[in-house]
This record gives sequence, structure tokens and C-alpha cells, in this order.
Amino acid sequence: MDSTIHWYPGHMAKAKRQLNELIKYLDVILEIRDARVPLASHNSDLEVILKKRPNIVLLNKIDLADPKVTKAWKEWFNRQDYPVIEVNGKNGAGTNQIWQLLNTKYSPSGFRKSVRVGVVGIPNVGKSTILNRLIGSGTAKTGNIPGITRGKQWIKKKGIEVLDMPGILPPKITDQDAGLKLALIGTIKEQLLPIYDLALYLLEHYGEVIFRWNEAGIEVDSAELGLEWYARKRGFLLKGGELDLNRAATTLLQEFRNGRLGQISLEVPIMTAAQDD
Repeated sequence: MDSTIHWYPGHMAKAKRQLNELIKYLDVILEIRDARVPLASHNSDLEVILKKRPNIVLLNKIDLADPKVTKAWKEWFNRQDYPVIEVNGKNGAGTNQIWQLLNTKYSPSGFRKSVRVGVVGIPNVGKSTILNRLIGSGTAKTGNIPGITRGKQWIKKKGIEVLDMPGILPPKITDQDAGLKLALIGTIKEQLLPIYDLALYLLEHYGEVIFRWNEAGIEVDSAELGLEWYARKRGFLLKGGELDLNRAATTLLQEFRNGRLGQISLEVPIMTAAQDD
């Protein structure tokens, strides 16, 4: 598999140019990241632009991530002087903390009465869902298809003006491991990375965490055997009794993404990993 993943639709390039042009009008930036992959879900290609204004990191989808790992990530960000708020776009958890921080720590520039907030994030981190929770239902498009929010939108509420930008990925992803993690959470279209390969990657790196084979006394020596075990466990069979591995791979990814396999974090802060060794 080519270690470089290329993805840069025209609307993403346009969104980056718009953000660079509008950054001077913003007072603060909310960067939404997926709590399961706080590093991989950060667009380093925007680093220079984002540093021009104060940033608040929102760790979204905390209901899908390991709570202990998410807490460690919050400590990790705080050590680097990044304000961070744990949020859940599904039920609105953390929304009040966002309002409180914006209203107490940040003030409008010049003669403006409203604080101007830019909201950025790569596709499928739940940016539109959080906006709907923050500003009001129906104010922004939502969906699981990467890049559904295409045009810039200004939304006003309670002395705050919010600029919603389309999800922007880097022009290319050279870190294969990061690319695979983004594909697992649904950020990168499945046409770019085969579902079967993604399922094997998930089982190779997180299979024991998900299914606890050792504790159950199940011998699984490879990701391939793990997928066969999963297919057999779910009763995915073709005519003649052969295992339906394609169905198993598709279902495995679906269940991971919707949390049916448990709360699983794909990245752990370095300081936590060192402490656990």
C-alpha cells in the first residue's frame, strides 16, 4: 500500500484560502478534534494560520473514546497551554463550558460588540453537530459524509458570531498510521483504503483491547485469524459454509464507528504511555 494518501478536493483548497483571509477578523478559533485520535485529527497544514489567533481544542465524540485516555489527553493539552473541552455533539455535553469560556476569557476586538469565533476541523469530526448544539438546531448542515459542509457560514447568537468553515484535510497524508486511523473513524473515503485492509489494521493493533482474546483463552495469532474468528462468531457464512470475510470486515468497521465494540481510543498521549511501561 502506498504510504502517501492524496485527498484534496477543490472546496478544501478554497476553504483554506478563505480561512487565511478571514483569520484577521476572528478573536478565537475552536478546533474540533476526534477524542479517539486527537493528533491524527489535527490538520498540521493549517498550523501557521491557526497560530495567528488563540485556539480552544474541543475533543468531540467522547462517548466513543476511552474516558481514562481522554482525561490523559486533556492533561496533555493543558500542559502545552491549550484550553481543551470534552464534548459530545450527540447530547450536547460540554456545550455550556464552551459558552462560558468564550464569554469570560475572550472579548471582541475594536468597536464590535460580538466575539468572532472561527470553527475548524477535518471532515467527520462532528463539527456541524457541535455547531447545531452550540448555536441551535438546523443552523448548520450535518452528516457523516466527509466534506458535506462546503460553504462558509456566519451564525450569530448571544453576542457571538460564529464562522463555520468546511472540513479541511492536508493535501496529502504521508504518515500511513495516521491515515489508517483517519480511515477507521470515517474521515477518509473508503474508496481510498480497502475495507478489508482497515479491518485487519483494527484487529492487528486493537483486537485484544476490543475482544480480550487472552482473557477468554482464545488463540488468535494474527489479524487474519482474528477476522475469521469474528466472522465465525457472528455467523457470517457464504453458501457452502465458507466464511464471509468481506461482510465481517464491513460489519466490524461499522460496529467500531458506532461504539458497539466499546469505548476505544486509537491514540494515547506519550506521557501516559511512558507511565504505563
